[in-house]
Order: sequence, then structure tokens, then C-alpha cells
Amino acid sequence: MPLTNQIPSPLAGGRPDWRPVGVVLCGALLFSALGCRTFCPRSLEQNVVDARQASLQGMDAMQQGRWEEAERIFAGAVKACPEDERARGCYTDTLWHRGACEQALVHMQEAVKLSGQDPQRLVQLGEMHLAMKQLGKASECADRAIAKNGRLSTAWALRGEVRMARGQFDDALADYHRSLAYSNHQPRVQMAVAQIYRRQTRPQRALSTLETLAEQFPPDEVPLDVIALQGTTLKALGRHQEAAEMLASAAARGSPSADLLFELAEAQFLAGDASAAGASLELALAQDPRHTAGLNLRAELAKNQTMTAQLGGAKSWR
Repeated sequence: MPLTNQIPSPLAGGRPDWRPVGVVLCGALLFSALGCRTFCPRSLEQNVVDARQASLQGMDAMQQGRWEEAERIFAGAVKACPEDERARGCYTDTLWHRGACEQALVHMQEAVKLSGQDPQRLVQLGEMHLAMKQLGKASECADRAIAKNGRLSTAWALRGEVRMARGQFDDALADYHRSLAYSNHQPRVQMAVAQIYRRQTRPQRALSTLETLAEQFPPDEVPLDVIALQGTTLKALGRHQEAAEMLASAAARGSPSADLLFELAEAQFLAGDASAAGASLELALAQDPRHTAGLNLRAELAKNQTMTAQLGGAKSWR
């Protein structure tokens, strides 16, 4: 499965969607005319008709959010024709959506076998292992997929994710760049690259990566986590006013997290707007009263206010 389109950052208050994209593969492949007609003891014509109908019905149910119905449809398809790896792939997706991860894993493993170790199926299986913190198995799937197809961008991205999870940031960065060489529009991978650059204290490279990523979306559709990371990166570069404006635009969208509000408050303070910083900080601390960095900033704001008052008093006395 292709990786999801973004990696929600802690600042955006989001979570990664680790659900395998059987939906995507089902939508692309459906049930081909070949289906499982070689294996299923039914007439050829009836098998093709039933397969197509099940495919369309199951996909329609998925797209409309009727996951229970989709699960029943694909469960029936798997029962009627256990050798159809496409049916198992779609069934896996419905099980994963319901949270039946172990059961979904079993069906995806079978789908990989039935597909003849198809590299894209291996990536799907690897991402499931990764979501379940099974890094060794995820890494094995990535290596097997790369051995099958060395130009498969999602396989390199999967290996990058495994290495990033292990803290091997230099190796992860190399894998991500290899992935982008084969498919340059991968928002989630581009976000991961930017995050690694930030970890490596290379904010200018991070900003360049984020700007390239943002240009791939209409101005009003740039993902929130991209805007938030751009803001904090601008702050790291000392461009405080630009950072405050960028983070304010991120906070204005949806329900900002305490971390995002803190970053906004700090940028506003560094830009010289203590009043706006105080207002943003109070919103952050209302969400998380024990936010350590927020409490430290509150103390800094109070100290700054005291010093300003003292200076004002001294000038009045003179």
C-alpha cells in the first residue's frame, strides 16, 4: 500500500493513519475477470458475474463508510473463493478498520502467498507489522519487496520508516531520498525528511523540503502539519515574525493542540509581541496546565513584564 499522504506531527495534534490501503488496491484492481475462476467449483460465467458484483458492492460500501457491510461482503467472497488474493486484500482492510489487527494480519499474509510474493502486497504486510511495533518483521518485508522490485518507492519508504523508528536517522534519510527518486510526490515521506533535517539541526534544508511539499497543494489545502512544521522551522531560523504568522494560520484551522499554541506563543514573544504571546500561552495552558515549556514561558513573560514596568517607572521618575 502506498504510504498515507501525511505524517501528522505532534504540533498538529494528529495521529498517523496506519490502516492498510486495501481500499486503494481494491479500487484499482477490483476483481478481475480471472478472479478465482480457476479454483472455484462454479461455472465460469457465474463466477465472473458474482466476483464483479461482490467487488462493486464491497467497494461501494467502503467508500460510503459502511464498513460492517463491506466486511460481510468480502468475508463471503473469501469464503466462496479462498484462493482469491484480491478478496483477501479487501477483507484485510475492513478487519483492520475494525481494529481486528491480528486477524487482518493473518489474511494479509495469505494474500502475500497467493499473490506470489507481490512486492506491493509485501509492503502492505510490512506496514501492518510496523503499525504493530514489529520492526523486525516490517524490515524483512521491506527488504523482500526491494529485492523483488528495486524501483518500488513504497518499499524504500517502508524501510525508511523502520529505520526512523529505530532511531537510525541517517540511514532512514537515505531510504527516503531513494523513495522520492522513484516517486517525488509523497507528502508523508517528504514530511519525514523534513523532520529528520530538524533533528539534525539543518533547518534550512527542512524549510526547503517543506516549501516544496506545500507547493504541491492548493494554498487553502496545505495540510495542517506541514504549516505547523514550517512555522517552527522558521522560528529555528530566527525568522520570528514569519514564524508567528505561519503558526497563527495553523492555529486558526481546527482545534490547535497545546503544543502548537505554545509554539505560537513563543514565536510571538520572540517577535516582540508579549501581549499576543500571553493570550496564546493561556490557551495552551488551559488545555495542559502542566505543560513544562509553557510554564517556563509564562515565567519568562512575567519576568519580562516586571522588567518593562520597572524601566517605565524609572523613566517616569527621571
